[in-house]
Amino acid sequence: MLSSSSPIPDQTGLASGPESNGFRLLSRKIGSTKIHPMPRKKAALTRPRTGNQRNPLLHQAIIDAATEVLAREGPTRFTIEAVAKLAGCGKPTIYRWWPSRPALLLEVYDQAVQHELVTPEGKDLAKDLGTMMRQVWRFWRTDCMGSLYRLILSEMMLEKEGARYLREVFVPRRQAFTALAFQAAIDRGEIPEDTDIKLLMDLLYGHSIFRLITEQIDDDEMPDRIGATIAKLARIGVPTKGSKL
Repeated sequence: MLSSSSPIPDQTGLASGPESNGFRLLSRKIGSTKIHPMPRKKAALTRPRTGNQRNPLLHQAIIDAATEVLAREGPTRFTIEAVAKLAGCGKPTIYRWWPSRPALLLEVYDQAVQHELVTPEGKDLAKDLGTMMRQVWRFWRTDCMGSLYRLILSEMMLEKEGARYLREVFVPRRQAFTALAFQAAIDRGEIPEDTDIKLLMDLLYGHSIFRLITEQIDDDEMPDRIGATIAKLARIGVPTKGSKL
């Protein structure tokens, strides 16, 4: 795994220190302003114990602090210690909710991408999928986001817990947004009710990740072709396992 002091590989295109303007733009994109650390002495009053259930105020304070640390230090100098200090909480609290440093970075990335995505119109599946994919690809091309995402994935895939977090937490959360387009298509009768939405989303996401890691996300026409192909498969029929053909 990349350590907090390891240099950024040249091919990522990421700056390794405070001079990275892209991450400062990220801070403004998410809407993070001046961080006000949660007071430690009054923790019992302002941060009641919730176990693994996240306190919304503290959760956002940590994300804001993580965004600020990323903007100030860059991804390779990003540390849980710095985030905890800025957020005014202990490291165990952060590790209880995010299993690793890249998992917390992934949460910062996720909030940024949520600000960029527009809910699909829900009138045509091919158009909806193409539009969503194009939004993500354009996001990856701006403010170092694609390079940051590649770095996060490369770290998480080296650890069993990281792969689990991607599989069970992050990917389902991202695919829930894409599923809106498929469900709308089912509701209006464009595709069968027993369509294996999960399989089709895996194909869609798999192609996007392949394009990202091989740096082929400059073609603004490709999202429409992929969206049309996935929609065509759905209309032909891709039933869930166990469905009657």
